[in-house]
Amino acid sequence: MFVVATATVFGNSTGTIPPVADVNLPIIYAFSRWDSNYFLDIAAHGYEGIQHGYSFRPLFPLIIRAVYPAFFWLDLRSAEVVAGFLWNLVALGIAAVYLERLTKLLFGLTIASRTLLLLAVYPSTFFLSVIYSEATCILFIATSLYYLETRKILLAGGLGFLAGLARPEAFLVAIPFLVKTLFEDQKLRKLTAGLVVLASVPAFAAYGYLQTGNLFAVLQSEITGPKCTILCFISNPVLNFANYVLPYTINFAVFIIAIIFVVYPLLRANTSSRIFPYYLWAFILLAIVFYSGDARSLARFALVVPPVFWAQAEYSLNHPRFFQALVIVYAILMSLATILFVNWYPML
Repeated sequence: MFVVATATVFGNSTGTIPPVADVNLPIIYAFSRWDSNYFLDIAAHGYEGIQHGYSFRPLFPLIIRAVYPAFFWLDLRSAEVVAGFLWNLVALGIAAVYLERLTKLLFGLTIASRTLLLLAVYPSTFFLSVIYSEATCILFIATSLYYLETRKILLAGGLGFLAGLARPEAFLVAIPFLVKTLFEDQKLRKLTAGLVVLASVPAFAAYGYLQTGNLFAVLQSEITGPKCTILCFISNPVLNFANYVLPYTINFAVFIIAIIFVVYPLLRANTSSRIFPYYLWAFILLAIVFYSGDARSLARFALVVPPVFWAQAEYSLNHPRFFQALVIVYAILMSLATILFVNWYPML
């Protein structure tokens, strides 16, 4: 896909130069786009002097920093891109194994297979390959939830903590831990593990304080970062439709589909108490993101939330034509979104 997308050069839709220069690599340079620059700069130089840098969690840059010296014959930025790309492939492979095991435990083999297929063709799946933290995040979310279900609860909490250091919203994976304390045994362990996951937020805030002397450096970076939320659009829908909605139709359409399918199991009477906490977590996360997240990244936020794919895969069991159509539509949208992203279009 990236070979085709790289060869399909449209230019930059804004009429301006690309915001980040291409690295000196054939084909693979297309994996470094937009926010990739933040991760690469943090990996090389830390957070100091990077405007809005604290909006990005440190785990993925730390991994790049640990791996890129292995490619010593390349210049720094190229070595970082290769390191990040190879790590993403490893992380995605491990995540797929754990996601299949987890889904099989909860729903059975058929839904597990369909979940992986939907994830493979999801319109923003290409973010699992590019120099973004999604692959790292889904790895630690999938492993955390798997070990939660296999009763290695403290290990699950530690992995959830790492997920919270991969993406800002990932700390909400603590919700299943905390809700399960109401319905299941080992309440103290699940409560402790949930609190460990939540601790990723104050831990990174403490790091920001040590670096800047400002306890709210992380929060201020996230609040003041350049983004247009759904409220931004509503405040002036005529002006913002062309700027923020029309170019990001894939985001809105896919995200609304995700919300609809996550809500359905919450309202359904036969959803088990074992599975309910996961759909509750997904709904809360999607609701927060829809309210406060960047409209350009909605589909990407849903990418690392397995219940989004579980709900669609489960519904498709009794609606095979729906599943076939969804896979085809997702694959087409992913192809389009990948081409646009690689060629510096501000989409997804």
